[in-house]
Amino acid sequence: MSWHSPDAQEYVPTVREQERYWDERWDLRPEPNTWQLRRADKIIELLGTVSLHQPRILDLGCATGWFTERLARLGEATGIDLSAEAIARARTRYRGVRFEAGNIFEMALPAAHYDVVVAQEVVAHVPDQAGFVNIIAGTLKPGGYLVISAANKVVMDRVDFGPDPREHIKRWLTLGDLKRLVRPRFTVLRGTSVIPLGDRGFLRIVNSHRLSGLFRWLISPERLDAWRERAGWGYSVIVLAQKRA
Repeated sequence: MSWHSPDAQEYVPTVREQERYWDERWDLRPEPNTWQLRRADKIIELLGTVSLHQPRILDLGCATGWFTERLARLGEATGIDLSAEAIARARTRYRGVRFEAGNIFEMALPAAHYDVVVAQEVVAHVPDQAGFVNIIAGTLKPGGYLVISAANKVVMDRVDFGPDPREHIKRWLTLGDLKRLVRPRFTVLRGTSVIPLGDRGFLRIVNSHRLSGLFRWLISPERLDAWRERAGWGYSVIVLAQKRA
């Protein structure tokens, strides 16, 4: 099965090719790195700004389950991922948490069931971003909350991570793109970014040590990074949104 691409020049991998890519990736890197932990902290912080009482939580694209386990401390959490290898690891390590392997474009998810859906760094790697958001909306209760994140196109266009397999779908979004994507079904409550990064174009100036040194007497490095994140210049953009009735 191949996905149809809106761009005839773009190669869109089959679901099986995508699954193999993620199986290999999570086999090589099963544990979260410092960037992933930073993003996770921000997601928990955002969830702390809304009223939740023993919520049902769905973690879409849960990988090896480490963040699903953290979400399970807030309520009843379920993790879903395309990678069966990652789910096998998650089930072995976090036995008190429910995990499922599958393609959410084909799964029969319960309607209006969850209070919270978290989808971090997934939407940029699916062939149908609007369809992905609609699936999320369908499984959320009216008034339920979505936290969604993606690698930031502003940054990804201005940093070089080297070659990447073509099986890895990469459709980056800016903070504005991500807000526009969810607005047909959701009210955007907050938007931010994390992990200032990039050394090309204007980000070469924004993230330069010279600029940091110039302002060191007026603002701490931590506050300067927070300003960059609020401006939407972090590696990951994150949106907190609420499903409209």
